[in-house]
Amino acid sequence: MLISPLPIEMNNIQSLINARRLYDSCTNETAIELETINVLLSFVNNELGGWPILQGSSWNESSFNLLRLLLKLRQYDLNIIYGCRTSTDDKNSSVNFIEVYQSNLALEQRTNYDQETKLTMAYRKFITDLALALTNDSTMISTDVDDIYNFEKNISKFHWTLDQQNARQNETVRTTIGNLSQTFMTFDFTNYLRQIYSLSNINLNDNDVVSVSELEFLRNASLIIDQSSSRLIQNYFVWRFIMARVANLPKRFRSIQDPFDEAFRGTSAQRPRSIICGNFVNNNMGFALSKLYIRQYFDENARNQVFYSILF
Repeated sequence: MLISPLPIEMNNIQSLINARRLYDSCTNETAIELETINVLLSFVNNELGGWPILQGSSWNESSFNLLRLLLKLRQYDLNIIYGCRTSTDDKNSSVNFIEVYQSNLALEQRTNYDQETKLTMAYRKFITDLALALTNDSTMISTDVDDIYNFEKNISKFHWTLDQQNARQNETVRTTIGNLSQTFMTFDFTNYLRQIYSLSNINLNDNDVVSVSELEFLRNASLIIDQSSSRLIQNYFVWRFIMARVANLPKRFRSIQDPFDEAFRGTSAQRPRSIICGNFVNNNMGFALSKLYIRQYFDENARNQVFYSILF
């Protein structure tokens, strides 16, 4: 659907037009190389408040605002430490609720942080080399990289494994927006959720249901954040944003990630751009395209059978 010719009746579907445009821009390496890195750095500086590791001692701490930073990252589909989404009630598909949960770690499993390994060294080198490629001020890079890693390592100690998530489902707390502040002592989740949903012009009511899982992690992570410096928190969250965007940078920056990928995934070469971009579009616009895909590739009888099986 992204590169093949479309039936005439699908040529004017806006979601498909947008998806194909996104795919084309992702695969257009000539344009990516010409744009240089200034587009990303401009966004980081003007929208996220800068990446302190690149600015040395000149970073202005007074510009730090955690809530504003989290909300801006949410606009780009990044749940860092705190995850939230709208879910459908399993017993009543007409009822939705808000789900708050732990987000993923950069190295995914907390066991990856337990001791120094080739992976942890490659991870820190990845941060270091990318920062060195983006700035001429290297005065605080080494210290900042160590702080970023140790912060994440500290948080990872409380991150629930999949086995823990399955075994401790009865610890999920079901509450409301109005009572959410009683669950958390430091981070203001009530205000955070209200502002997230207001970005989509949705006003939350005090009686809207919120389901909180991995509560122990969320509380401990909030305490660690509360006890950390503004510079460290800004460095970490912006790093996670940049890490998620390396695949969209010019090739000379993407190659910096290769040693990390080899240590982490066992891959020694970058995947074809078409696959990277196809996955990128699917991850960001898959829901919008799914109906079109089903319409084109599944006949009416197959769709009816699936619908019937879901209902009964």
